[in-house]
Amino acid sequence: MMSARAQNPSSEQRLDEIDGLRAIAMTMVIAQHCGIAPFGWTGVWLFYCISGFVITRRLVQENRAHPPISGGMRYLTFIYRRFFRIIPVYLLYLGLASSLLLLARQTESIRNIPFLLTFTFNWQAIFQFWPAPDGPFGPLWTLSVEEQFYLVFPLLFLLLPRRQFLAVATILIAAGPAIRHLMSATLYRMSPDPGFVAFGVYASSFTQFDAFLMGALVACHESWLRTHPKMVQYFSLVAAVAMLAYVAAYIGINISNGARGVDILRNIVSGVLWGNGRETVLYTALDLIWISAIMWTLIRPKFLRPLAWPALVLVGRVSYGGYLYHALVLWVLFSTVIPADAALAIPSRLLLFVVVWCITVTFASITYHWFEMPIMAWANRRLRQAPRRMGDAT
Repeated sequence: MMSARAQNPSSEQRLDEIDGLRAIAMTMVIAQHCGIAPFGWTGVWLFYCISGFVITRRLVQENRAHPPISGGMRYLTFIYRRFFRIIPVYLLYLGLASSLLLLARQTESIRNIPFLLTFTFNWQAIFQFWPAPDGPFGPLWTLSVEEQFYLVFPLLFLLLPRRQFLAVATILIAAGPAIRHLMSATLYRMSPDPGFVAFGVYASSFTQFDAFLMGALVACHESWLRTHPKMVQYFSLVAAVAMLAYVAAYIGINISNGARGVDILRNIVSGVLWGNGRETVLYTALDLIWISAIMWTLIRPKFLRPLAWPALVLVGRVSYGGYLYHALVLWVLFSTVIPADAALAIPSRLLLFVVVWCITVTFASITYHWFEMPIMAWANRRLRQAPRRMGDAT
């Protein structure tokens, strides 16, 4: 039987289980970069799905509370809130990382700053408009993808009638594999290098917008999903079948290409993710899995209660800072403690993961409580006072 809180989503603004998923996503990415989870990159797609869900959920709730406000004003409000949630700590990180690069006299990575400041770093990562090593900025291309989505998505949501928005979002999601195929074909005409093509599909914004849009559709149907838990089960079954079909198909392709033993499982959800259309279909199957996880948090089954454990929730709430800082922590360790060409054994990688995770979460917690949240509180006060100031001026 569902609790009253589960039946009435408007009674709460934040879902602890979603923060638990954020903590898992951040941990997966750190584990990937420490060399212990070759599939950890998929945590980024979990972040994408959560972002689409959370921002749409907020817009839906605001629409119920303030329906008379114009779409243009709500768009500006959305951008205002996103700015103060994302930009201050992002600039803090860029300043800190740039300062350490200067101290270490490794200034080539600083040439990426124009792309980082304009949130176009994903395109620099793909096309290398000018050569520059990533350094501690490497994972930040994903933030460019998110920011590009944030600029476009609210316009669709706020300016289109709800039925039209749902139709457009559904069409774009269904077109996701076709969009990735077209991008792949375009990149192959630019270069025959399959690695370049695969990363271009991987890091382009519009080739991954379907992940965000799936999250948005879940938010739009949240109340209905809470009262129809069977549909969550059916959707999860479809997602599992889709992923199993993808894995089975590419196991067969690997075998037909001569793979034997453990090599049969390579390059399916980790490793070299190109060739035979992998870069076209993988992300759809992956998005369906992560969207299923988000759907399950809405109906709160007992087996998901660990996602709401306070410690995990706290990690999830600082996960944005954690995603930023972990790359810098790794860069510092490999610049000062660990030889850059060191081939670490599994136990050493596990130790590295524990150290990086603990340092990262500590720094992220400090800046979350003492930097990010005070700025957000100030920005929200200013936003609440804006109508009052406008009234005084008339």
